[in-house]
Amino acid sequence: MNDEGQLYTIEGITAGVIMLVTAFTIFNSGIVYTPGDAHISDMQIQQLGYDALLMMDTPDESVSLSQSSLAEMIQSNDGGGFKTQFNEYLRLHTGTTKVLDSLEFNATIFNRVTNGGAETIHSYHFSNSTMSEVSLLTREPAISVTRYVWLSDANYLNTHLGADEYDNDAQLVLLEVLIWRR
Repeated sequence: MNDEGQLYTIEGITAGVIMLVTAFTIFNSGIVYTPGDAHISDMQIQQLGYDALLMMDTPDESVSLSQSSLAEMIQSNDGGGFKTQFNEYLRLHTGTTKVLDSLEFNATIFNRVTNGGAETIHSYHFSNSTMSEVSLLTREPAISVTRYVWLSDANYLNTHLGADEYDNDAQLVLLEVLIWRR
């Protein structure tokens, strides 16, 4: 026997130990999420909400100054129509993706109020998905999607909300929709 055989044996044992330690370290380490990885699904839901509101706020006709269906729904306080159309747009898919049936939402409108010459901001509940108390419990964060909607006549606020101090002029209202997974 010479020293060359012993050297190969020691080298083989050392290589085996290194491979075992490496495999042990890799399989026992936790998965580290980067901030981009952890919020990709949130960004997708947010983009889906923005797209749905954009489609609803696009006028059906190419006539200048025609109102969008979203503005008409807000002016007529049609929360049910908003719920139907927003749910439909949230669940659109290409046929190759999974349909998102587990999304819930809550829509709130913020508008300007003039009361004795002073302007304040008022908010009211506009619409929501079919929510039960069980669907309000979630571990996922709610995603906020907002859109400014131009109303050429805000007179509907007096008739639908029963107040006489609302500003009847044309104004922008802010529609905020919170979207979350069940």
